[in-house]
Amino acid sequence: MRRARSEDAAGIAHVHVRSWQVAYRDMLSRDYLERLSVAQRQHQWQARLKHDETRVVVAESDGRVIGFCAWGSCRDTEAVPCQIEVYSFYLDPAYWSRGVGRRLWQHALAEIRQGSSTRISLWVLTANQRALRFYRSLGFECDSGSRTSFELGGVTLGEERWVGTPEGLWRALCPA
Repeated sequence: MRRARSEDAAGIAHVHVRSWQVAYRDMLSRDYLERLSVAQRQHQWQARLKHDETRVVVAESDGRVIGFCAWGSCRDTEAVPCQIEVYSFYLDPAYWSRGVGRRLWQHALAEIRQGSSTRISLWVLTANQRALRFYRSLGFECDSGSRTSFELGGVTLGEERWVGTPEGLWRALCPA
């Protein structure tokens, strides 16, 4: 686990697209998922990695990016001061359920805890049961009343905010 560099943009983009294609296959149309562009995501990630507003860490295997976590200042209008938002957390599906995601989160959370954040939030699709179980296992809790919906690829999707404090999430991840 390490901080992402600009040359990681291609690997991050590949993981981003591949994980969407597998994780969201029952939520979005096959056509929509097949049209996702690694090249377009790579361009987006190159731009993000150039600027320091988004922090990104990656997990690697044999020198290849297999997962990433990106975070920064919370974009929610009702965010509390010093709130961090996890923007993206994706892992190559070949590495799901192997502990890699948990170790990646531990690395990201260790970095987050070095700052002055008082709360961490993320948004997750309500139909993504795998992600909901994962975030619950990390100590996140659903922020009741945060449920909303949006349209993507001709499909209406529900999402909700999950929250935790850096110290509470650390205790859940590394119990004494």
